[in-house]
Amino acid sequence: MFGVNVSPFLLSATIKHHIEKYREQYPAATEMLGTCLYVDDVISGTDDTSQTSKISKDADTIMKNANMKLRKCYSND
Repeated sequence: MFGVNVSPFLLSATIKHHIEKYREQYPAATEMLGTCLYVDDVISGTDDTSQTSKISKDADTIMKNANMKLRKCYSND
């Protein structure tokens, strides 16, 4: 496409499309990706480490299916 300069918009629209595809299957992960994702960073957490681990794995699955990779997962536990 000639003159496309809206790549942040296209990235956001693509991620939102994939989030919607998995909303019923992974409700917590899609909620986190939908509300805690800014450009290419996600900042989120829970009070329970097992829940955090599950959400992280589910979000990774969603993004892998979109041919995107989540990296740099950190925890203070």
